[in-house]
Formats: sequence, C-alpha cells, structure tokens
Amino acid sequence: MVLGEKRYSSVAVALHWAIALLILTQIASGLYMEGLPNSSSVKFDLYQLHKSFGLSIFGLTLIRLGWRLAHKPPALPGAMPGWQKLIARLTHWAFYALMLITPLAGLAIVSVSPLNVTTFWFGLVEVPHLPFFNGVADRAAAAEAFVEVHEYLAFSILFLFVLHVGAALKHGFVNRDGVLRSMAPRVVALIGVALIFGVLGLAAFAYLQKGGDVERDSVAPLDVVLPETTPAAAVAVEPAPLPATEPAPMNTDSVAPEAVTTAEPEAETAIEPASPAEAVASIAPPPVWTVDNAASTLRFIGEEGGAQFEGRFSEFTAQIVFDPDNLGASSIRVDVKPASAGSGNPFRDDTMKDRAWFDVKKHEGAQFTSNTIRKTGANAYEADGTLTIKDFSHDVTLVFTLDIDGDRAHAAGGADLIRTDYGLGMGASWLESEKVALAVRVAFEINAVRAD
Repeated sequence: MVLGEKRYSSVAVALHWAIALLILTQIASGLYMEGLPNSSSVKFDLYQLHKSFGLSIFGLTLIRLGWRLAHKPPALPGAMPGWQKLIARLTHWAFYALMLITPLAGLAIVSVSPLNVTTFWFGLVEVPHLPFFNGVADRAAAAEAFVEVHEYLAFSILFLFVLHVGAALKHGFVNRDGVLRSMAPRVVALIGVALIFGVLGLAAFAYLQKGGDVERDSVAPLDVVLPETTPAAAVAVEPAPLPATEPAPMNTDSVAPEAVTTAEPEAETAIEPASPAEAVASIAPPPVWTVDNAASTLRFIGEEGGAQFEGRFSEFTAQIVFDPDNLGASSIRVDVKPASAGSGNPFRDDTMKDRAWFDVKKHEGAQFTSNTIRKTGANAYEADGTLTIKDFSHDVTLVFTLDIDGDRAHAAGGADLIRTDYGLGMGASWLESEKVALAVRVAFEINAVRAD
C-alpha cells in the first residue's frame, strides 16, 4: 500500500523541520563551546544562546506533541513489516522524550550549579530554576553529573537522528512508499519554518546587541598583553635598583638600627642627655594613611589558554600606618572581597565565585597583614607578611615603591603567587597548566592621604 496524497499537516511539517534544524545547531554549538577556553570573549554569550535555543526546542516540542495528539498522522504502509512499524513508533516517541528531557537536563545544570547564574530566554524572560535541588550539599559534583547526563542525551538524539534519516531515505528511494513525501515541506510549511527562525533570530540578535553594549562598558580587552613600560607595571616587577653612590647596604634582618639612628639627632639637640631607650621612645608613632579608593586599584594578572588577562577587585580596604623613619612601628593590612573580582568576562567572573575558586558563599574575604617592613633602596620597600585566602595562609613579600609628598602618598607594587597554594582552581580541569596558568601576579597602585 502506498500513502499517495496522505501527508502530515503543514503545522506538523513546519515544527518537524524547525526542531530538526535547531537540534543539529544545538549539537554543533555544544561541541564548539566545549572546546573554547574560558578566556574567549564569546563563550559566555554562546552558553546563554545555547540555553535559550534549548528552551525554545522544549517549547516547540510541547506544541508539536499537543498537535500530534490532536491530529492523527498518516498511516504507515501496509506492506511494512510489523517489527519495522514497532521500531518506527518507538523511535518516534523516543524522540519526543529526548527532546523534552535533554533541555530539562540542561536547565538542571544551571539550577544546581553553585554559580547560581540566572537563566533568561534570550535575555528577555527569566526562566526559574528547577526547584528540586535546594537541599543538595555538593552542588558542584551534582552539576558535573548533570553535564554528563546532558551530553549522553544529546548524543542519543544524534544517534536516533541518523537512524531516522537512514530510514526515511530507505522509504523514499528504495521502498518508494510515500513515507518520505508525507513529511516533505511545501510552501506553507516553509513559511512556518521561516517564521520560527525569524522570531528566534530576532530574539538572539536583540540579546547580542544588549550583550555587546555591556561588553563595551566593561574593562579593557582580556587578551591584550599589558605594556611593560607603564609606571605601574614597571614598579610591580622589580624594586628600584640601589644608586651607585648608596652607602653600605643596610641590615635587612632588623629595622631597629635604623630607628635608633633616626633618633640620635633629637637626642643631641635635647636640653638634657637622653638614654638610647628614651631616644627610641621619643620618636612619634607613624601616621595613619587613608586610602583614596577612587584613585587606587588592586589588580590580578593571569594567563588562560595561552593568553594573558587582567582583572581587578573593586572592593578592598587598607589600614596603613607608615613612617619611612619608623618602619619598626609601621604596619599594613589589606582586606579584599573576592566576590568583587571582575575581568570583563562574565563566564570567568562567575566561575571565580565557585567553590573550586574563591568560594564566596563560605569565605567572604581575603586578608594580608604585614609583620616586617624594610627599606631596600631609594623609595623602595619590602613588606613581609601573611596572606590568607579561604582557609590557606602563606608568607608573602610585597615589593613596592613609595613616594610621599607632604600629606599625600603614592605606592605601587605587587607580589607573585601560585594560586593552588590557596586552593584556587583545584578542580581537575583547572589544574591543567595549558588551560589556566598556576602563577598569578597581584599588583596594586595606592593613593593615600595622611589622616592626622
């Protein structure tokens, strides 16, 4: 028996071909995104579009399923063996199940992810997270599990797709029983496909336009190598060399000799001779300096996928008590909010808040506290102290230059860190050096005003 003119309705044909093309696009984009480094400026937007198109497939599949239940499809050829009819029906319904479950698995990834990124359909309509994961303890592990499930489901769709296309071609060119013609698109169906892609295309274009405005307002491009000749970069790499006419090197093991030497002129001009202890005690305590946050920066410089990127912490405070003539009583303390880290790449910035990195939900701040400050050259200093990030503390030496002009001071410098010393990026994928380098440069430029 040949189907003859029996065909699927134009609505069913339009939905069939639109969903098929969207699925192929989703699989291709998923494979492409997975190979992109996180430093890629387009990766975040591609993920958002991938989610939006996946939700669109979910909605179109519901419409297609409803239409299928309300409109009886053409009968299969009578000469078709029973086992082939059974496989055809099972494949048909397996497609429906996979086209609904796969987008839901994708939504489960973002719902359980510790990044807690809000999902918007093309940036227009907020899509609520699935409500089943509030009690999950290890959200990162659950998210990884759903990623694997999502991938297996996508490849299952691809397998069925190949099987379906092969069967359709057999019906069309071997059996010639009219099955292939029953789903062939005609003018009305083609218009329907064009309308579906037109609406989704406009939504994607609107999202990219909005995203482009945000990107242009963000910090400098990520992959631009910082010029080595800028003042901040120059002082961040090395302290200024000792002048050729510099006297004998200072004793860097202790700042006490410098303090006593500074006090001796006052002792000589005093009305009555003073003992060495009284001379040291007579030195005024170091002044307190108030940081001008609007004119100060705390940056981090790393490398991802072979490209250098820069970011900054927008929220930090510093308690500075400093006197070049009384380094023994001087101190520096800096408190940083890791959640304020931004590099201009939304995907990277959200990842940095994750448990595998700064874990900002559990650890709100990082801290550096000095214990010894010494002078190493003209306007050049080193501050030994302890840096604490999450539950990890290590000794760190800040190398910096300092210029004091009356009541104003300008300092610039930094330190080189190994991120894994502080439990940053400990997931298996982050420990591969070709993805994210272990070495990170932290650089600062501080402008401060004397408070007293």
